[in-house]
Amino acid sequence: MGVDKLERGLSFFAALIALISAAFIFPNYISGKTTYLIQQVKPNAQEICAKGYTLLHSGKINECQKHVAQTHSYWTFLFFASAVMGLLILFAAWRRSRPLLIVLSLLLGAASGTAGFLFLGLGAWLLIRAFRLNRYGTSSMKEANKIARERVRTRTPRAKRGVEAESAKPTPEPSKRYTPKKRPRR
Repeated sequence: MGVDKLERGLSFFAALIALISAAFIFPNYISGKTTYLIQQVKPNAQEICAKGYTLLHSGKINECQKHVAQTHSYWTFLFFASAVMGLLILFAAWRRSRPLLIVLSLLLGAASGTAGFLFLGLGAWLLIRAFRLNRYGTSSMKEANKIARERVRTRTPRAKRGVEAESAKPTPEPSKRYTPKKRPRR
């Protein structure tokens, strides 16, 4: 069973977001140069920075700064992951393939880092809806809850457990072929 209208629309939107992010990454990828990101953290109580950071004094506020290099290979991976996965998500949404959408969304979410929460959320949401569809025959939460309540009401009670259940069971007789004979005790 394929994805419904809402799931398909959200999948097309996620593919669009992935392709737009690939378009923003493209200039850094095409330049082939290393870019630098400035990472800032607060110093500890003794005004000492962690290893690799330099202390900057700016008025009353002291900050530790570190220049992080983002090489061409970083942008290459990010660009191709976003572009290829975005196109594959677009293809999966067009084909209405729920398993492919789930796997690609989770992979793109893991590859994108912090920006991938949208894709991780989409993959998890699709996975939960697939579970409901498999178990209850509907992906709607309200209908699934209604079906679950009906199943609880019509369920037969379980057998007794504990001492009462053990005493009610007859013990099997020992097998003549496999059970060794008991030796008489002294």
